[in-house]
Amino acid sequence: MSIRSHGLWLACLAAPVGAHPAWEPAWTISWAAQDAFATFPGLLRRADDGALFISFKAARSSGARAGVLRLDNDGTLDWVHERADGSADFDDVVLLADHRVALVGGLTAPFVHTLDADDGGLLWESAATDAVLWIEPSFFQTRQLAQTPTGDLLMRADDGTDFVVPRFDASGQALPAWRWTAADQVATADSIVALPDGGAIVAGRGDNIGGGYRTVRFGADGHVVYTDTELGEIGNPLGAAWLATTPDGAALLVGSPETHLATPGVMAWKIGADGTRLWTRVLSDQSQLPATFAGWAPVLAPNGALHIAVYPPEVLRLLRVDTATGATLSDVASAVPGLTMAQAVAPNGRSLLVGYAFIPGGGGRTYAAMAEFDAGGALCRQRTRLPDLGSLSAVVGAAEGWTILGTSDTGSVVVQRYDADGPCGENLFADDFEPR
Repeated sequence: MSIRSHGLWLACLAAPVGAHPAWEPAWTISWAAQDAFATFPGLLRRADDGALFISFKAARSSGARAGVLRLDNDGTLDWVHERADGSADFDDVVLLADHRVALVGGLTAPFVHTLDADDGGLLWESAATDAVLWIEPSFFQTRQLAQTPTGDLLMRADDGTDFVVPRFDASGQALPAWRWTAADQVATADSIVALPDGGAIVAGRGDNIGGGYRTVRFGADGHVVYTDTELGEIGNPLGAAWLATTPDGAALLVGSPETHLATPGVMAWKIGADGTRLWTRVLSDQSQLPATFAGWAPVLAPNGALHIAVYPPEVLRLLRVDTATGATLSDVASAVPGLTMAQAVAPNGRSLLVGYAFIPGGGGRTYAAMAEFDAGGALCRQRTRLPDLGSLSAVVGAAEGWTILGTSDTGSVVVQRYDADGPCGENLFADDFEPR
């Protein structure tokens, strides 16, 4: 699809020149859909060749549409595709094999909308029609879709009682769904990872009181290999379950069950490939109210460490966990106020947390913030009040640097590229902000 056929506009902004040139963006792209009163960014994915794929929601008076935006590695706009039918929410974009990309979402009408990654042309769309399903949106940075080594696509969904895995082959033909019944619980599926053997692991929650966090491993034929439940102190999950897997098939989970103080208390646990619980760690001090905190936006680093953004205090804060033992490697807070929405780890081991903070007295308005940590978890660089950015929602790290995704003050999608290897120790701020 041509860009002109969508009537889209693109503004390429020069990197700002300010008092702190050491950590300014190499390039900035601002984009919005025609006739949309706001264009909201969703997820950001990077292909092996450096191409960037962004899901978005274009909000118009006639309704909202979901779409995918592709940028080349230098920030050049390549193509834009909007899904013609159906409502849009915070839909996921997933990179597939054979130069394809999928837009997936739909809430109560789940769909997979598959595009040619090279030109944005529609290849096929399929919907999960065998049940009324609810797909949790991906604004918690959890995956809605996974692909098996044979090319099958697996969605994570639920129907209120069961975890449901709608499946499609590489051509979009529906396959029999996999199911796991959570007995008397109202189940919510949060994340899915495909396994090398053709199976998958689904993580989620039992939503009733005492439901806990639930993890289910399916074999390649859909049979249940194991189930696991983490109740925490009193059994109530507060927030999504995050899931990652190791090369040997183990599952790493992060969740924030309710404590006896009625606050979230972050935990991490590891499950072996056969369902054996390898370790369980309570990461926040749950003995006193000020010391409890929630886990947010975890990622697995190249060295195998589990990186978890935690909150509060109301600053960007990184907790690193040894995945072999569950021991805490570091827990470092930046001086930047804010709530982390996403994080990434670059090949050199550095981490970047991105998010937003509320403007004091601003009537709910926000500004963007980010903090970088070195490979050992020490604070490296930080920035806040990035010009014309109200929030940051996604980030990827690569050899060429950090690519961040956010929303402008005027309701457009903003993408920026920053270096990921500059000297640490520079206390960089914008708009005269100073740490308190």
